[in-house]
Amino acid sequence: MTKHTIKKVSVPHHAEKKETTSCSCGDKCSCCQCSSAAKVATMGVSALALVLAVVALIKPPCSSSLEKWVKGNPEVIDETMKEYYQKKDAERRAEERAQPKKAPADLVEKIISDKANYSLGNPKGKYVIIEFFDYNCGWCKRTNAALKEALAKPEAKNIRWIPIDTPIFGEDSERIARFVLAAGEQGKYAAMHDAVGDHKGRVDEAALMSIAKKIGADAEKMKKAAESQKIKDKLAANREFTKALKIGGVPMLIVNGNIHPGALFGEELDEVVAESAK
Repeated sequence: MTKHTIKKVSVPHHAEKKETTSCSCGDKCSCCQCSSAAKVATMGVSALALVLAVVALIKPPCSSSLEKWVKGNPEVIDETMKEYYQKKDAERRAEERAQPKKAPADLVEKIISDKANYSLGNPKGKYVIIEFFDYNCGWCKRTNAALKEALAKPEAKNIRWIPIDTPIFGEDSERIARFVLAAGEQGKYAAMHDAVGDHKGRVDEAALMSIAKKIGADAEKMKKAAESQKIKDKLAANREFTKALKIGGVPMLIVNGNIHPGALFGEELDEVVAESAK
């Protein structure tokens, strides 16, 4: 990045001789806004602050320097915008969690009473966590791993975790969900669910068959069951749940009757476990 320096000079300014500033970029102006552009790269500011800075910079003086800086530093703007939207998203989620919305009680009861849904943790637990997820979703995998670890704690003994397979990332996700549900018909849902979550790399059919063998399931039987209408109907029913709840993405959880948008781990999950033990 070009180093900008400022020095005082006397130049004609608006038909009068006035002392103004000269920028090392070669432009002359009363405020030398291009020096601000040079600082933006190291400013820990939000995208909003960046936009305001850019707006302030778009003036006839030094505009050429601004254009050069923007073209030469697109990654700075891109990263700053990402940080801004991540921050706004986190603020939105925090606000939603501070004022949780109740999920429709009848729908929650329908999910809980549906015997086609699998339960992890305590199958008779009164504190219910319903999770809509996709095996190809990174945040879902992180949430699943955290929930598995949390449910092993004595204080989480009252939690019933109901994972709802919600494949939204295309055919691969659909196939994985069908195989895991098919594993459930052999009493291997939890084992397959965990093994798929722990798998490194792409979970294609070959990987699913290999995982099935590792957990002691009949891989060929599982493959056949995965193509059954019963399994396909179950995923269709899951999609109806997401439509009813107007779920636009995953992970999405219903924690003790309250809608919890986004992933659940860390301090938030610790608070949930503590609440469940009351």
